Amino acid sequence: MCKLSKMALAISAAAVLSMSGMAQATPITINGVTFESGATLVIGTLFEGEVSSGYTAPITAAGQELGGVGIVDAIKDKNGVTIWSSGDNGTELTFRFGGFIAEAPTGAGPININFSGGIVDFFTGFGATKDFAAPNVATALLTASNGTPFLNLVGGSTGVFCPLAGVNCTLQSSVLSGTLQSIGSGVGNGFLDVTAGPGAANAAFDTNSLPGGHDLALSSSFDSLSANGGFAVSGSLALKRADIPEPSTIALLGLGLLAAGASSRRRRAA
Repeated sequence: MCKLSKMALAISAAAVLSMSGMAQATPITINGVTFESGATLVIGTLFEGEVSSGYTAPITAAGQELGGVGIVDAIKDKNGVTIWSSGDNGTELTFRFGGFIAEAPTGAGPININFSGGIVDFFTGFGATKDFAAPNVATALLTASNGTPFLNLVGGSTGVFCPLAGVNCTLQSSVLSGTLQSIGSGVGNGFLDVTAGPGAANAAFDTNSLPGGHDLALSSSFDSLSANGGFAVSGSLALKRADIPEPSTIALLGLGLLAAGASSRRRRAA
Protein backbone atom coordinates (compact mmCIF):
# COMPACT_ATOMS: atom_id res chain seq x y z
CA MET A 1 0.00 0.00 0.00
CA CYS A 2 2.88 2.32 0.75
CA LYS A 3 4.26 1.82 -2.76
CA LEU A 4 0.87 2.62 -4.26
CA SER A 5 0.62 5.81 -2.21
CA LYS A 6 4.07 6.94 -3.32
CA MET A 7 3.15 6.24 -6.94
CA ALA A 8 -0.05 8.27 -6.66
CA LEU A 9 1.84 11.17 -5.13
CA ALA A 10 4.41 10.97 -7.90
CA ILE A 11 1.66 11.17 -10.52
CA SER A 12 0.16 14.18 -8.76
CA ALA A 13 3.57 15.88 -8.56
CA ALA A 14 4.11 15.24 -12.27
CA ALA A 15 0.81 16.92 -13.01
CA VAL A 16 1.81 19.98 -10.99
CA LEU A 17 5.13 20.18 -12.83
CA SER A 18 3.32 19.90 -16.12
CA MET A 19 1.04 22.76 -15.21
CA SER A 20 3.84 25.01 -14.02
CA GLY A 21 6.46 24.37 -16.65
CA MET A 22 5.61 22.13 -19.56
CA ALA A 23 2.30 23.59 -20.74
CA GLN A 24 2.50 26.22 -23.43
CA ALA A 25 -0.13 28.95 -23.74
CA THR A 26 -2.07 28.88 -26.97
CA PRO A 27 -1.66 31.83 -29.36
CA ILE A 28 -4.98 33.41 -30.35
CA THR A 29 -5.50 35.75 -33.31
CA ILE A 30 -8.67 37.84 -33.44
CA ASN A 31 -9.20 40.56 -36.04
CA GLY A 32 -5.52 40.32 -36.96
CA VAL A 33 -4.27 40.80 -33.37
CA THR A 34 -2.30 37.94 -31.79
CA PHE A 35 -2.12 37.34 -28.03
CA GLU A 36 -1.77 34.38 -25.66
CA SER A 37 -4.49 32.40 -23.94
CA GLY A 38 -2.37 32.80 -20.81
CA ALA A 39 -0.23 35.67 -19.61
CA THR A 40 -0.15 38.64 -21.95
CA LEU A 41 1.47 42.05 -21.65
CA VAL A 42 0.00 44.81 -23.80
CA ILE A 43 2.22 47.86 -24.31
CA GLY A 44 0.73 51.09 -25.62
CA THR A 45 1.25 54.82 -26.05
CA LEU A 46 -1.43 57.12 -24.61
CA PHE A 47 -2.51 60.75 -24.91
CA GLU A 48 -4.83 62.20 -22.26
CA GLY A 49 -6.28 65.22 -20.54
CA GLU A 50 -9.29 66.67 -18.76
CA VAL A 51 -12.33 66.02 -20.97
CA SER A 52 -14.28 69.29 -20.54
CA SER A 53 -11.20 71.28 -21.58
CA GLY A 54 -11.01 69.36 -24.85
CA TYR A 55 -8.17 67.25 -23.36
CA THR A 56 -5.85 70.30 -23.41
CA ALA A 57 -5.65 70.74 -19.63
CA PRO A 58 -4.45 68.26 -16.98
CA ILE A 59 -6.51 66.97 -14.04
CA THR A 60 -6.20 69.44 -11.16
CA ALA A 61 -9.39 69.16 -9.07
CA ALA A 62 -12.03 66.79 -7.75
CA GLY A 63 -14.90 65.96 -10.10
CA GLN A 64 -12.92 66.39 -13.31
CA GLU A 65 -13.03 63.63 -15.94
CA LEU A 66 -9.89 61.99 -17.30
CA GLY A 67 -10.04 60.76 -20.88
CA GLY A 68 -7.94 60.23 -23.95
CA VAL A 69 -6.77 57.89 -26.68
CA GLY A 70 -3.87 55.62 -27.54
CA ILE A 71 -2.40 52.91 -29.70
CA VAL A 72 -1.04 49.47 -28.82
CA ASP A 73 2.60 49.21 -29.90
CA ALA A 74 3.22 45.57 -29.01
CA ILE A 75 1.84 42.48 -27.29
CA LYS A 76 4.23 40.16 -25.44
CA ASP A 77 3.88 36.60 -24.15
CA LYS A 78 4.62 35.51 -20.57
CA ASN A 79 8.33 35.22 -21.41
CA GLY A 80 8.51 38.81 -22.64
CA VAL A 81 8.75 37.84 -26.31
CA THR A 82 6.86 40.10 -28.69
CA ILE A 83 4.19 38.08 -30.50
CA TRP A 84 2.40 40.99 -32.19
CA SER A 85 3.46 44.50 -33.19
CA SER A 86 1.40 47.34 -34.57
CA GLY A 87 1.04 46.77 -38.31
CA ASP A 88 1.31 42.97 -38.17
CA ASN A 89 -1.37 41.32 -40.34
CA GLY A 90 -2.10 44.77 -41.73
CA THR A 91 -3.71 45.71 -38.42
CA GLU A 92 -3.50 48.44 -35.81
CA LEU A 93 -5.07 48.28 -32.35
CA THR A 94 -6.19 51.59 -30.86
CA PHE A 95 -8.19 52.60 -27.80
CA ARG A 96 -10.27 55.45 -26.43
CA PHE A 97 -11.04 55.98 -22.74
CA GLY A 98 -13.02 58.28 -20.47
CA GLY A 99 -15.29 58.40 -17.47
CA PHE A 100 -12.48 58.30 -14.89
CA ILE A 101 -13.71 60.85 -12.29
CA ALA A 102 -11.07 62.44 -10.07
CA GLU A 103 -11.10 62.65 -6.30
CA ALA A 104 -9.48 65.63 -4.60
CA PRO A 105 -5.68 65.63 -5.04
CA THR A 106 -3.76 64.97 -1.82
CA GLY A 107 -0.16 65.31 -0.68
CA ALA A 108 2.79 67.14 -2.14
CA GLY A 109 5.72 65.31 -3.73
CA PRO A 110 4.12 62.93 -4.58
CA ILE A 111 0.68 64.35 -5.31
CA ASN A 112 -1.88 61.57 -5.26
CA ILE A 113 -5.10 61.49 -7.30
CA ASN A 114 -7.57 58.62 -7.18
CA PHE A 115 -10.29 58.01 -9.77
CA SER A 116 -13.57 56.12 -9.89
CA GLY A 117 -15.47 54.76 -12.89
CA GLY A 118 -13.79 54.48 -16.25
CA ILE A 119 -14.52 53.03 -19.69
CA VAL A 120 -11.89 51.78 -22.17
CA ASP A 121 -12.82 50.59 -25.66
CA PHE A 122 -10.35 49.03 -28.14
CA PHE A 123 -10.71 48.98 -31.92
CA THR A 124 -8.86 47.23 -34.73
CA GLY A 125 -8.13 49.10 -37.92
CA PHE A 126 -7.54 47.65 -41.39
CA GLY A 127 -6.92 49.39 -44.69
CA ALA A 128 -8.54 52.81 -44.59
CA THR A 129 -9.11 52.60 -40.83
CA LYS A 130 -5.45 51.76 -40.14
CA ASP A 131 -4.85 55.46 -39.74
CA PHE A 132 -4.25 56.42 -36.12
CA ALA A 133 -2.49 59.74 -35.74
CA ALA A 134 -2.25 62.32 -32.98
CA PRO A 135 -1.32 65.58 -34.75
CA ASN A 136 -4.30 67.18 -33.00
CA VAL A 137 -7.04 66.17 -30.59
CA ALA A 138 -9.85 65.96 -33.14
CA THR A 139 -7.89 63.69 -35.49
CA ALA A 140 -6.72 61.48 -32.64
CA LEU A 141 -10.24 61.01 -31.23
CA LEU A 142 -11.57 60.08 -34.67
CA THR A 143 -8.81 57.71 -35.76
CA ALA A 144 -8.64 55.96 -32.38
CA SER A 145 -12.26 54.77 -32.59
CA ASN A 146 -13.16 54.40 -36.27
CA GLY A 147 -12.25 50.70 -36.51
CA THR A 148 -13.88 47.38 -35.62
CA PRO A 149 -14.79 46.88 -31.92
CA PHE A 150 -12.18 44.60 -30.33
CA LEU A 151 -12.43 44.83 -26.52
CA ASN A 152 -14.78 46.59 -24.09
CA LEU A 153 -13.56 47.29 -20.54
CA VAL A 154 -14.64 49.18 -17.42
CA GLY A 155 -12.68 50.17 -14.33
CA GLY A 156 -12.42 47.52 -11.59
CA SER A 157 -12.28 48.10 -7.85
CA THR A 158 -8.84 48.61 -6.27
CA GLY A 159 -10.31 48.16 -2.78
CA VAL A 160 -9.56 51.81 -1.92
CA PHE A 161 -12.65 53.93 -1.20
CA CYS A 162 -13.34 57.09 -3.25
CA PRO A 163 -15.43 59.41 -0.98
CA LEU A 164 -16.62 61.76 -3.73
CA ALA A 165 -18.03 58.92 -5.82
CA GLY A 166 -19.15 56.85 -2.82
CA VAL A 167 -17.67 53.70 -4.37
CA ASN A 168 -14.25 52.06 -4.53
CA CYS A 169 -11.62 53.70 -6.71
CA THR A 170 -10.61 52.06 -9.98
CA LEU A 171 -7.40 53.99 -10.70
CA GLN A 172 -4.74 55.39 -8.38
CA SER A 173 -2.18 57.84 -9.72
CA SER A 174 0.70 59.85 -8.33
CA VAL A 175 2.58 62.86 -9.69
CA LEU A 176 6.12 62.05 -8.61
CA SER A 177 7.78 65.25 -9.79
CA GLY A 178 6.61 68.64 -11.00
CA THR A 179 3.13 70.04 -10.38
CA LEU A 180 -0.39 69.14 -11.45
CA GLN A 181 -0.16 71.84 -14.11
CA SER A 182 3.27 70.71 -15.32
CA ILE A 183 3.94 67.03 -14.62
CA GLY A 184 7.57 65.97 -14.64
CA SER A 185 6.75 62.31 -14.08
CA GLY A 186 3.76 60.36 -12.88
CA VAL A 187 2.53 56.79 -12.50
CA GLY A 188 -0.87 55.11 -12.31
CA ASN A 189 -2.21 51.68 -11.35
CA GLY A 190 -5.64 50.05 -11.44
CA PHE A 191 -7.80 47.19 -12.70
CA LEU A 192 -10.01 46.69 -15.74
CA ASP A 193 -12.84 44.22 -16.32
CA VAL A 194 -14.50 43.04 -19.52
CA THR A 195 -18.02 44.39 -19.90
CA ALA A 196 -20.92 43.81 -22.29
CA GLY A 197 -20.29 45.13 -25.78
CA PRO A 198 -19.54 44.24 -29.38
CA GLY A 199 -15.81 43.59 -28.89
CA ALA A 200 -14.71 40.48 -30.77
CA ALA A 201 -12.13 39.60 -28.09
CA ASN A 202 -14.35 40.13 -25.03
CA ALA A 203 -14.85 36.43 -24.31
CA ALA A 204 -11.13 35.67 -24.69
CA PHE A 205 -10.12 38.33 -22.14
CA ASP A 206 -12.96 37.68 -19.67
CA THR A 207 -10.92 35.35 -17.43
CA ASN A 208 -11.46 36.83 -13.91
CA SER A 209 -7.96 35.50 -13.20
CA LEU A 210 -6.47 38.38 -11.20
CA PRO A 211 -7.01 39.09 -7.48
CA GLY A 212 -10.55 40.30 -6.90
CA GLY A 213 -11.73 38.52 -10.03
CA HIS A 214 -10.40 41.23 -12.36
CA ASP A 215 -9.40 40.62 -15.98
CA LEU A 216 -6.51 43.05 -16.50
CA ALA A 217 -4.08 44.99 -14.32
CA LEU A 218 -3.28 48.48 -15.59
CA SER A 219 -0.10 50.45 -15.05
CA SER A 220 0.99 53.68 -16.71
CA SER A 221 3.63 56.36 -16.70
CA PHE A 222 3.00 59.90 -17.93
CA ASP A 223 4.28 63.47 -18.07
CA SER A 224 3.47 66.88 -19.53
CA LEU A 225 6.90 67.51 -21.01
CA SER A 226 6.56 65.08 -23.92
CA ALA A 227 2.86 65.78 -24.57
CA ASN A 228 1.92 66.52 -28.15
CA GLY A 229 -1.06 66.84 -30.45
CA GLY A 230 -2.73 69.32 -28.11
CA PHE A 231 -3.21 66.76 -25.32
CA ALA A 232 -2.15 67.87 -21.84
CA VAL A 233 -0.33 64.65 -20.97
CA SER A 234 1.19 61.69 -22.80
CA GLY A 235 2.89 58.51 -21.72
CA SER A 236 2.89 54.73 -21.84
CA LEU A 237 0.38 52.07 -20.83
CA ALA A 238 0.79 48.42 -19.86
CA LEU A 239 -2.06 45.94 -19.44
CA LYS A 240 -1.20 42.59 -17.84
CA ARG A 241 -3.36 39.48 -17.74
CA ALA A 242 -2.60 36.49 -15.53
CA ASP A 243 -1.38 33.12 -16.72
CA ILE A 244 -4.29 30.68 -17.05
CA PRO A 245 -3.55 26.92 -16.91
CA GLU A 246 -4.39 25.10 -20.11
CA PRO A 247 -7.45 22.77 -19.83
CA SER A 248 -5.23 19.73 -20.54
CA THR A 249 -2.96 20.47 -17.58
CA ILE A 250 -5.93 21.02 -15.29
CA ALA A 251 -7.27 17.62 -16.34
CA LEU A 252 -3.87 16.01 -15.76
CA LEU A 253 -3.65 17.50 -12.31
CA GLY A 254 -7.15 16.20 -11.59
CA LEU A 255 -6.13 12.68 -12.60
CA GLY A 256 -3.12 12.82 -10.30
CA LEU A 257 -5.21 13.97 -7.36
CA LEU A 258 -7.82 11.30 -8.07
CA ALA A 259 -5.09 8.64 -8.08
CA ALA A 260 -3.76 9.92 -4.76
CA GLY A 261 -7.24 9.89 -3.29
CA ALA A 262 -7.97 6.35 -4.50
CA SER A 263 -4.71 5.06 -3.03
CA SER A 264 -5.48 6.75 0.29
CA ARG A 265 -8.92 5.14 0.42
CA ARG A 266 -7.44 1.67 -0.29
CA ARG A 267 -4.86 2.14 2.46
CA ARG A 268 -7.53 3.08 5.01
CA ALA A 269 -9.68 0.09 3.95
CA ALA A 270 -6.74 -2.25 4.48
